[in-house]
Amino acid sequence: MLVFAVSGYSGTGKTTLIEAIIKSLVKSGYSVATLKSSIHTARPDKGTDTWKHRKAGASVTIFLGLDARDSNLKDWIGPEELEKLSIHDFLIIEGMKSINVPRFWCIGDRDIVRDDIPMNTRAIVSWTKREFDAVDGVQIISIDCIDELVDIVKTSALNFSDIE
Repeated sequence: MLVFAVSGYSGTGKTTLIEAIIKSLVKSGYSVATLKSSIHTARPDKGTDTWKHRKAGASVTIFLGLDARDSNLKDWIGPEELEKLSIHDFLIIEGMKSINVPRFWCIGDRDIVRDDIPMNTRAIVSWTKREFDAVDGVQIISIDCIDELVDIVKTSALNFSDIE
């Protein structure tokens, strides 16, 4: 199972981007699971981010609450959850900006704050065209460039067994 994360502040397009990534990967024949890390309490309600993940084509979605958002991923995925996830080609994580896996950093229409860009960021995802195309070697890509973003996921995702 290959792992890739999408992180960023609230309201910057993380879920929208994940939905597009899931749809593209599933259309290409991959199976996708997702993991949602949040400061909120899990709800089964229609319209939640995990519901949107499933609607986009994720086979399995796991929700991790507040106490897991800045922790080692392997510490929070127990044997039962890992069994559910490991049969899939990709695990796409929403949140968990502190774990060291390849990721996109979503900024929406906000200014880029260099000190906020997490480790292992493969691209900064923006809603708008920027005056420059990279920050400290990390490219800035429009959320509309989904094919380019999915190619980054496919080539940069980390094998789960290689996560430290």
